[in-house]
Amino acid sequence: MTRDTDAGEVAERATPNAPGHDGITEEDHAIPQWFNVTFFASIVFAVVYLVYYGATAWTARGQYEAEVAVATETASAARASQPAGNPYHGNAVAIADGRQVWQQICSACHKPDASGLVGPSLVDPYWKYGHTDPELFQTVMDGRPGGMPAWGAQLGSDRVWRVLAYLETLPKSEALGAGAPGYTPPAPTPGG
Repeated sequence: MTRDTDAGEVAERATPNAPGHDGITEEDHAIPQWFNVTFFASIVFAVVYLVYYGATAWTARGQYEAEVAVATETASAARASQPAGNPYHGNAVAIADGRQVWQQICSACHKPDASGLVGPSLVDPYWKYGHTDPELFQTVMDGRPGGMPAWGAQLGSDRVWRVLAYLETLPKSEALGAGAPGYTPPAPTPGG
């Protein structure tokens, strides 16, 4: 069924012998062979893909859970290989190395005497995340929320243990320091 417009043009598909307009004609060619091959190859691939992954029970969730299990096992093995206590307790050479790292990195936030500035005091009796060797090691290696960056990647575990050995040698105070609940900073001195 065709419908003529006012200009005598055909509004629907032209007949094979219809004249072209402006040198353009509608041809009725067969679909190219490459298109048919690609189309059917896509269907075959989709069927094989569904059968293979359906039969093997592969899922993204299963792959994720397998990777998490491997990572958890690796992390547990790494934690188990870490010493339970500081291997440098009382080692003068290690304490001297730790002192250098403390002065270069840690004293900017904790002050040279560790009484606290931006970071909390490390010589008072209040320790928010614990004061045992493993707890301190984890704090320095992994960081803590609220400002303590993770230093493990930059320092490595050996240097962290050395810094903690130095920290043990600093004189302790019973007065609450910076970062402790109820701590009030001293009033600024006039002209200072």
